[in-house]
Amino acid sequence: MTGHHPRTDEGLDAPLPESAYAAALGPVAENTAVARLQTALRHDGEYPRASLEREFRLRRAALADRLALQSGDEQDVTEAARTAYELLAFDLTDGRFVLGPAGPGSSTWEASARPYVRQEYERWAELTDGGRDACVKNPGSR
Repeated sequence: MTGHHPRTDEGLDAPLPESAYAAALGPVAENTAVARLQTALRHDGEYPRASLEREFRLRRAALADRLALQSGDEQDVTEAARTAYELLAFDLTDGRFVLGPAGPGSSTWEASARPYVRQEYERWAELTDGGRDACVKNPGSR
């Protein structure tokens, strides 16, 4: 992986952040969506649990990645790496929701799982209009 930049992960075969997050909601709206997903996971409901959990992990990891890229703060970078590996581990266990060409077991992600998040988020955003079609309603409002 010659040319791999450890902080931004440039040089890996994955979408650049500008492309991956082009259709993303703003950080405040995305944070609200992630919080709603987390709440929905705590309630029994009409949504398939594994699908909800995957969306939660993906959106949380993408939000952490965006924050780390923006701030460059070591804590933010560590959190982005942690949530990225959590998504990767989830997808290794249950690969039904993998959307990108390089699966979670690919050696592409050995240096970092953050580009995996970008790959998956970019594909997911194409299917959901950046999450606008995927936002979970507040479980209390059903």
